[in-house]
Amino acid sequence: MRAASDGTPDNPPAQATPPADLPAGADPPVTPATWAGRDEVLDTLLGPGAQVKPGRGEAEPGCTLVGGIGLPWLRDLDFGTNWLARAATLAWPDGVVLEDLSYAAHRVMHRLQELQPGRVVLLGCMPRGTGPPGTVRRYALAELPEPDPDEVHERLGEAVGGIVDLDHTLAVCRHWNALPDDTVVIEVEPAESEFGWGFSQPVEDAVDEVLGMVRHEVSR
Repeated sequence: MRAASDGTPDNPPAQATPPADLPAGADPPVTPATWAGRDEVLDTLLGPGAQVKPGRGEAEPGCTLVGGIGLPWLRDLDFGTNWLARAATLAWPDGVVLEDLSYAAHRVMHRLQELQPGRVVLLGCMPRGTGPPGTVRRYALAELPEPDPDEVHERLGEAVGGIVDLDHTLAVCRHWNALPDDTVVIEVEPAESEFGWGFSQPVEDAVDEVLGMVRHEVSR
């Protein structure tokens, strides 16, 4: 897949097959068995911008967006993309949209302005050094300090140059008010970031915990 100068793919992503609707009131148990065909799913790349629309109909303003951000082929740092690839095999309530947001921050901003979600859950793997590998952190948008304009300018320039990560996306999208107030970030502390495929064991062990947290967020 070739990338444009702003970090987005030149060719349109393939669409994933939506899973069956989640029955009213049902909440699948969070166990390793919940991930159907997880080994096969790991061999599937959704690609930036690929979207799963569980439930009925197209995505509409006010939907709940679960967005993953990852760095392709960098093991744990590709958590957001590969977590979504697994989640695409599961049933989700109507009004929940799963989408890969692994592209330039300003393009994510435009996508959010287009979609106008009422709630956003962002997923990624970021090295903070505040806990051992596999540590899962959750924080709401309101808990973050306002982005400094100079930092936003710097991160926007880097995003145009092709840098993609959770912090760049947050800085740019917050500065231009593209994220709704009801935005939550769930991130995992990585163990491995070298070139390769698949998660380290500590991050693999956190996958189902993240699933439970996302299930909770979309059902609020």
